[in-house]
Amino acid sequence: MTAGPVAVLGGQGLGDNLLEMVLLENARRAGLQVTMFCSRMCELHNWFPQHRIAPTLQPEAVDHALAGFQLILFPKAPWPGIERAIAENWINYGRLYRKNANRAEDMAYISGRIFKLTEPTPFSGIRPPAPLQHRRYEQRICIHPTSAELSKNWLPQRFLTLAERLQTKGFEPVFIMSAAEQEDWQPTINDRFPLHSFAGVDQCAAFLYESGFFIGNDSGGGHLASCLDIPVLSIHGRKGKSRVWRPGWGQVEVVTPLLNVIGGSLRQHLWKYFLSVSAVERGFERLTSRAQKTADD
Repeated sequence: MTAGPVAVLGGQGLGDNLLEMVLLENARRAGLQVTMFCSRMCELHNWFPQHRIAPTLQPEAVDHALAGFQLILFPKAPWPGIERAIAENWINYGRLYRKNANRAEDMAYISGRIFKLTEPTPFSGIRPPAPLQHRRYEQRICIHPTSAELSKNWLPQRFLTLAERLQTKGFEPVFIMSAAEQEDWQPTINDRFPLHSFAGVDQCAAFLYESGFFIGNDSGGGHLASCLDIPVLSIHGRKGKSRVWRPGWGQVEVVTPLLNVIGGSLRQHLWKYFLSVSAVERGFERLTSRAQKTADD
């Protein structure tokens, strides 16, 4: 393996980016200089002070920016038209993914393969800045009812019913989302619960880090909460897919419908109707029980 500088090119989703930080952390532990090119993660540079994070490369700047790197990591083949010298240093690590392996564990495995580490870590190396306090508001539950794909979202009204049930048990449910999503959700929430929106990922991370729990769909928010060691209840439409994409850090409970809807298109749109509020509530009870046991230990 080369001892020269390493470049990691960030993907499109927040969850992908946090998983990619596992590569950076392992490269750092291997004694390598590493740079991540990802504009979204630039917002979290204070949370990863040990790493160099730069904005996403524009197509016209790729050849020049990557010319000095001896290892370039991306989960796909080199882009068409890229210079040959850069393509020769390119590692398509997507070929190393293992079937049904959790992505966080897989990134550690891939790091071990690429960087020749005997004990690669699955952790991202995130370092929450002071003066934030971990789980300061232990009863606060961050409910994130959105995701990048509508087909991944559980039914809005069921999120509200779940929040009402948890509130009666003494918890403090709050709904969180991006500033762009807030306008669409205000009529749905209708002042029944606090609704927080965030202009940037760093603001969301700070709020999550001081919260007690997270409930949400298969989305970047769940990966962020998990990365921050906040107990996560992750709602998925498919059990098989959840094994790969469930958040991979800390305490995570996954709930999926008992009935497996046959057919890709049908399953994408119907699974949410077969997952009841009671089933998700039971999942949260299992999560809180595990969190309490860990605290007692």
